[in-house]
Amino acid sequence: MTTEIQARTSHAKISEALELLNEAAKDKRDELKGLMVNRYTHIREAMTSGVGHAQEAITQGKEKVIEMASDVDKRVHKDPWVYVAGAAVGSLLLGYLMGSKRK
Repeated sequence: MTTEIQARTSHAKISEALELLNEAAKDKRDELKGLMVNRYTHIREAMTSGVGHAQEAITQGKEKVIEMASDVDKRVHKDPWVYVAGAAVGSLLLGYLMGSKRK
């Protein structure tokens, strides 16, 4: 019987401690939230500015790709047989490498 009483007492003490912690957490929730927002504002700002830099880099990259594609298009139209031969040689090499038996 004494072990049952001790178990009930321990259970009651644990429940009481948990309730106390829960109440303390409710009281400090707003304070903790304010600390988190204030402390990590600089990270949010850095990420926001990073997005702007990334968008700028993407825009510059698109312009560069368009410029390069235009340049390649002009060269292919000027002398197409060089590129046809290059594609044929590349295909032949790729076919040879993929078709060869490796031991």
